[in-house]
Amino acid sequence: MSSKLPNADQTFNISDEHLDIALEQVSMGFWRVNLVNSNFMACTPQCKKNFGWDPSKAFSYADMLSCILPEDLPEMQAKVSAAIEHQQLYKAQYRVKHPDGSIHWIDANGKVLYKNGIPYELLGTTLDITEKKDLEVLRDELLNVAMHELKTPLSAVMASLQLLERMLQPRSEEKALNIVTRALGSTERINRLLGEMALPVNAKLKEISLAKTTFDIRRLADEIADNARVIHALAKIEVRADADEILVHGDRHRIAQVITNLINNGIKYSENDPNLEITITSDHDQVNFSVRDYGIGIAPGDRKKIFQKFYRANTKLQVDGLGIGLYLCAEVILRHGGSIQVADIEQTGTTVIFSIPTGNI
Repeated sequence: MSSKLPNADQTFNISDEHLDIALEQVSMGFWRVNLVNSNFMACTPQCKKNFGWDPSKAFSYADMLSCILPEDLPEMQAKVSAAIEHQQLYKAQYRVKHPDGSIHWIDANGKVLYKNGIPYELLGTTLDITEKKDLEVLRDELLNVAMHELKTPLSAVMASLQLLERMLQPRSEEKALNIVTRALGSTERINRLLGEMALPVNAKLKEISLAKTTFDIRRLADEIADNARVIHALAKIEVRADADEILVHGDRHRIAQVITNLINNGIKYSENDPNLEITITSDHDQVNFSVRDYGIGIAPGDRKKIFQKFYRANTKLQVDGLGIGLYLCAEVILRHGGSIQVADIEQTGTTVIFSIPTGNI
């Protein structure tokens, strides 16, 4: 019996079938959007499945947008606009909700086609990466547990060293005191690094959930400043506000993370005794919060970049860190519908300002 196929057409059909099987196995779909008639969208059955849509039914661009979670939609649309305006590749990851209520992660990639310099079509692929994301969450949970287990005995070591340091100071045992001081500095450095490693694990961009309540941000700032003064005895931290009580509807814990990070940065990047000024003002339906230090400052070229993940500005001070803290601050503030920036003014030190809406008080 001959193994040859009877005609070329059958070879083509088999190849298509193999391609369909392969694409289904990896959950990859293809799509194209007409930019002239922006609601027209053509896509493969697998692309529809990725969005939880019945492959036998029509699927418009508006239908596709309706599947995306509302909190992920603005970023996805911004990336589409950027790809068209700047003639760059379209890359986005977002979550979609299927009819059964399950949440799936989509990795979308595309390219804009132009005719005589005018964009007319956007085409690309979608890939269901839910399983990959689930594994990342599991990995991060395991990492979080490991870091917690490390920090618990580390806290005990730090407490013992601090007690030993206080016992040695009145005795003027300089050599022993120097050894304890160096050991204490090392444990504090390890503790800070563990804390920064935990930030992206505990609060990734797509996984930040806000537990909003109404709270007094002035009182919160006072509490955090008091804690900072205890830890950094030489730090001078002044809190000013235009009212005794400034209410905000937001996630108190997340905002506390932001304020703590800004204060810690102001202290870390001060060469001498830290001097910080915190100013809080209420402007109609918005609260403005600024932290100013008199440290080494940030070069103008770095002021926007420092909110990028893992970005670290070049400074004359050697400071431990992973470049995650300010990235997390930006994400928390953006999740509150606010903005954060480094004041673009020539001065000694640095002023970081964030603004958030007061919300439904």
